[in-house]
Amino acid sequence: MKAITVSEESRDADNLKLELKTTEVPSIKDNECLVKISASGINPSDVKALLGKMPNLTWPRVPGRDYSGVVVEGPSNLIGKEVWGTGGDLGMSKDGAHAEFNIIDIEGIREKPKNISMLEAGSIGVSWTCAWLGMVTGAKVTRGETVVVFGANGKVGEAAIQIATAQGASVIGFERNRNDYCGHTNEPLEIINLKKEPDIYRAIMDRTNGRGADIIMNTVGSPYFGAACNSMAKQGRQIIISTIVEENLINLRTFYRGNNHMIGVSNMDHDNIVSGELLENMKSGFEAGLYKPYPIKNKNIYSLKDAKEAYEVVLKDLCRDRIVIVPTK
Repeated sequence: MKAITVSEESRDADNLKLELKTTEVPSIKDNECLVKISASGINPSDVKALLGKMPNLTWPRVPGRDYSGVVVEGPSNLIGKEVWGTGGDLGMSKDGAHAEFNIIDIEGIREKPKNISMLEAGSIGVSWTCAWLGMVTGAKVTRGETVVVFGANGKVGEAAIQIATAQGASVIGFERNRNDYCGHTNEPLEIINLKKEPDIYRAIMDRTNGRGADIIMNTVGSPYFGAACNSMAKQGRQIIISTIVEENLINLRTFYRGNNHMIGVSNMDHDNIVSGELLENMKSGFEAGLYKPYPIKNKNIYSLKDAKEAYEVVLKDLCRDRIVIVPTK
């Protein structure tokens, strides 16, 4: 089979060290399935791994955390199933899906939603499980709450908006320099352009009658952390999934008097089995039309032989749309 292989750390985005190799199709064990990969999205964590910046990373390794495909070997009841998946282990401590075939634990095998394509299913996992862990598992978003999302048009931001509005929450989205929201939502939302309205605290308080936000999904981290801490309602929760600066100050008196909560989210500790359970939890939302997959444009579909170019696009942030590898292309 053909697979992208990384054997050593790359210096930077202009010097990515990866090879397209032809190897034997891997053999499965009793607790595994062999999946023929249909599509595999490229996530920032996939390309950061090439730079040696991810935990639990071992080399040589085939990258690729997200996937969709068809089970071709394993228990007879699973053969032919169209599946989707992701995992913090895939592409890190075990081979991932930027290949023609990949081995997945039987317990991690989950059928994709029937109403979305293989292309769409293969680009959902990382960002949606991250948003789910924050909004549902961590913050337990409920109807009537006010949710603020920093980075509304980012992939985790969009997933968080879909999840929140499906639960009946109202959403205020923040963007660095744009006025519109490009994704799906189940309820109307307002986008605040920070270039035009830079006072985050005032923007939130003005729109919540001085109450503050019940949940803040902070997909950016440190640039908005202080303002977010000051803008939470009583019992408010701030979800942190990333940061630029590691050490940040917080007013502890404001924090404890507000009975506030800080929720850290990383799906790197969730292997393909646990991640499969998360995808199963959200499957009905996709099939009911409450959740919509990211649209995949033809120009953003790459073959294995063009993987290096695709990785560079993601690593250099040259495109905000989903980039997908299709091994048969």
